Amino acid sequence: MKSKVSVIIPVLNRKDLLLRCLDSIGKQTHRPLELIIVDNGSTDGTPEAAVEWGEVHASKDFEVRILREAKPGACAARNKGLNEATGELALFFDSDDTMRHDLISLAVREFEKQPDTDIVCWKCELHQLDGSIRRPPFTPEKALECHLIHALLRTQGYMARTVAFRSAGGWDESLSCWNDWELGVRMLLGNPKIIGIGEALVYIYAQSVSITGESFSKKAGSWEKSLAAIRRDINESHRPDKEKLLAIVSYRDVILAAHYAKEGNSELIGDLLDSTSVRKSKTLKMKLRGLILSAVFHYTRYGGRGVWKMVGNLIKSF
Repeated sequence: MKSKVSVIIPVLNRKDLLLRCLDSIGKQTHRPLELIIVDNGSTDGTPEAAVEWGEVHASKDFEVRILREAKPGACAARNKGLNEATGELALFFDSDDTMRHDLISLAVREFEKQPDTDIVCWKCELHQLDGSIRRPPFTPEKALECHLIHALLRTQGYMARTVAFRSAGGWDESLSCWNDWELGVRMLLGNPKIIGIGEALVYIYAQSVSITGESFSKKAGSWEKSLAAIRRDINESHRPDKEKLLAIVSYRDVILAAHYAKEGNSELIGDLLDSTSVRKSKTLKMKLRGLILSAVFHYTRYGGRGVWKMVGNLIKSF
């Protein structure tokens, strides 16, 4: 018997984009599939369109379920779907993106080849608003570091055992931004067995209207809340490399501060640059890390990219 897979999609007022997404799921070569669409209060006919699509495409081995979640927020909708999922394996997806026709088959094959696998991830292709295409760095052999820097376990980027999602506690409904980043950290802190597929199997399309938006400044405070949650996750874990992981989070603090400054809102920086303060540093090691992070801030503020490749090893060593 092939493993049953649950695909969970939260949706809010994405009628036209949702159908493109659903068509890509309907073309998946793997069966059995359970598609769970969780409407989060749409007013544009999205749930009705989903029901109509399901009536056309559902079959004995392809179940389509339309649920509703009144509590606002994609995380609440995802948790609703997770609670209802009956598949042994699960993946979350976004309503404005698409997947390659063999994504689920390839992922399930990896689980079946190595039954002790907890997570299978894959490369993603990001289609930007300006028409450019980007493929984020993909190093599953260094999963936690890659995730902290490049969001390896982004929402659309992996499949896991359903019990693993539930054991991790599901999605943090208090976080409106970077919630997939925070969940991925919790998933990875337990040292799961993870396998990577080195092909782009998902196509992510940037939208002018989205949860994260185009400006960091417009959601100031929300990013910081997720950073704080990740610090909490790391501190509460039993990892022996906590100090290194927290240093990486400090790097993310500095990158966020640089974006605020680049957008002309330096007043939003607040405490984000504390880790760069040489004056507050109590040891030579901390002073050196502060100097490096300060350089990262200024480099990024004035448009520099790819700085982790240049200084990542130094930051981790301090």
